[in-house]
Amino acid sequence: MLSVEQPGLFLEQLFNVTQKMGNERDLDRQLQLVVDAARRFASAEGGAVYLLDKTKRFLLPKVKQGKMFSSKSMTWNPIPLETGSQGRFSDVRAYCALTGQLVNIADIYQYTGFDFSEFYDNDKLLGTRTRSLLAIPLSGSETGSNGVLLLFNCVENGEGETESFSTHIEPLIRGFASIASISISNNQLINTNEVLLKQQEELNQTLIIENKELKGRLFKSLMLDDVIGRSEAMKKVFMLIEKVANSTATVLLNGETGTGKELIAATIHRNSPVRTGQFVAQNCAAFPPDLLESEMFGYRKGAFSGATNNKKGLFEVANNGTLFLDEIGEMPLELQSKLLRVLQEGEIRPIGGVDTIKVNVRVIAATNRMLDKEVSEGRFREDLYYRLNVFPIKLPPLRERKEDLPALINYFIDKYSKQYDKEIKRIDSAAMDLLHRYPFPGNVRELQNIIERAVIMVGKGNVFDMQCLSLDLGENSDGQFTEDDFLNACDSLKDKVSAYEAKLLKDALEANHGNQSLTAKQLGLSRRTLVDKLSKHKLRRMDTFSME
Repeated sequence: MLSVEQPGLFLEQLFNVTQKMGNERDLDRQLQLVVDAARRFASAEGGAVYLLDKTKRFLLPKVKQGKMFSSKSMTWNPIPLETGSQGRFSDVRAYCALTGQLVNIADIYQYTGFDFSEFYDNDKLLGTRTRSLLAIPLSGSETGSNGVLLLFNCVENGEGETESFSTHIEPLIRGFASIASISISNNQLINTNEVLLKQQEELNQTLIIENKELKGRLFKSLMLDDVIGRSEAMKKVFMLIEKVANSTATVLLNGETGTGKELIAATIHRNSPVRTGQFVAQNCAAFPPDLLESEMFGYRKGAFSGATNNKKGLFEVANNGTLFLDEIGEMPLELQSKLLRVLQEGEIRPIGGVDTIKVNVRVIAATNRMLDKEVSEGRFREDLYYRLNVFPIKLPPLRERKEDLPALINYFIDKYSKQYDKEIKRIDSAAMDLLHRYPFPGNVRELQNIIERAVIMVGKGNVFDMQCLSLDLGENSDGQFTEDDFLNACDSLKDKVSAYEAKLLKDALEANHGNQSLTAKQLGLSRRTLVDKLSKHKLRRMDTFSME
C-alpha cells in the first residue's frame, strides 16, 4: 500500500498505469489494469468494476479479481439503480454510482446501512469472511458517473483480522478512479464509433449504385418468389430490400398485422450473403417468457425439471443464416437484455450452461407497434431499439396498395383452386368490386382467408361470385362489414354462433395488435382456451402470416 508519505512513488506508479490504460483499446484488458492498480494502491485482496449500461438504469459487472470471485456459484448479476421501498438505497454499489459518494466500510458484518446478503452468501460458499469494503465512483470532472470500482478485504474461515481501508488513501484512490473513468469513457467512445463506422461502411456498399442504374435493373436481381406487388408503395419496399440484402445489417420491419412481414424477411434472407444458411422464424408472442428464452438460447441437460437432453436454441440452429424475430415488441424486458448481448457480442449461453457459444446470425426483427413509443413508456429497452433499428423498412397496409389487389386475388384463387381441386372459370365483376370497396383491416392475411373460403364455396357453375364471399358489403355507405353481414352468411344457428365468435376474437386481436395474453384477459378467457378457439377458427397464425 502507498501511504501519503510516499507521494513521489505513488505519482510515478500512477503515471505508468495511466499510460498503459490510455494505450489499451480492449475494454476488458483495460478494466483489468484498473482493478489491478487499485488493489496495489489500496492493498486490497480483491476488486471488481461495474459499468453503467447505455440506459443508465443498471450497473453491469465487467471484471473481477480475488478469491471472492473464485466460485462459479457466486452471483454476478446486473445491479438495478433504484431505491428500496423506504426510499433508501439497499445496494452500496447503486448508492455509490448515483450519488458519486465514496463509501468506506470497516466491517460489513457490523454495518447495517446496506444489504450485504449477497456478500454473506458468497462467504458461506467460499469459507471466507468479507470485512472491509471500499466503493469508489468512476467519475471524471466532465464525464459524469461511469460506474463503480469496488475493493474489499476478507479473511478465510471467518478467523483472524484484516485491516480496514485507511481514510488517508481515500483522496488518492478517488483521484486514480477519476483518471480511470476518463480513460474508460474514451475507450468506450472509440469502440462505439468504430462499430458505427463499420456498419455505415457496410450499408454504403449497397447504396453506391446510381439511381439510373438502379431503376434499370430494379427487381431483376432480386429473388422475389411469391412476393406480389407492383404498386409504388411496394416498389419502395423492394428498393430498400435491394439496398440492404447484400449486407448483414440488422433489419427492423414495421407494419400492421397481416402485411406479410415474415415473407419480406424471408425475401431479404434469400438475397443475402447468408442465403445458404437456414431461415428460422420465431414469434415472440407465441411463448411465455421462460419458454421463449429456452427456445431462443437452448438449454443443457438438467437445467430444469424435464430437461432430459441438451437442446439447441434458435440462434444455434440459425448459425450462419438468418433468425427472424416476429412481434419483437412482445419480448419481456429481462429477455431483451440477453438478446442485446447476442447482437453486441455474437455469443449465447444456453440455460444451465457455463460456457458461451459463438454464433454468426443475421437478425431481422418485426413489429406492429411503435417501438419508439414503447421505449419512452419503459416497455422496451432503448439500447436494444437502436441496435435493431439499423435499417428500418415500413410495410404498407393493403388499403394503401389497392393497385395490387387484382394480382393478389388471382394469386390466391389460383393457389386454393389447385389445393381444393376447383376449376374457377371466371370472377364476377360484382364480387371483384365488393373486394375493392372493402378496407381489409386484417390486410393481406384477411384477403387470403376470404379468398380461401370463397374458393371452397364456389358451386357447380365454377364462377367466383357474390354468393361465394363470406361477407356482404350491401348498402353500407362507409364500406364496412356489420355483424349482420357475418350472420347472414351462415344458415344454421351453430354456424351463426361460430361466425360471431370468430368475429369477436378477430376484432379483439386486432384491437390489441395481436397480443394474445391481453386479448384473453379482456374476453375473460384463459390463454389456453383462447389459443384453442383461435385454432378452431383458423386465426392461430394471425401474427405470423406469410403470403406463400
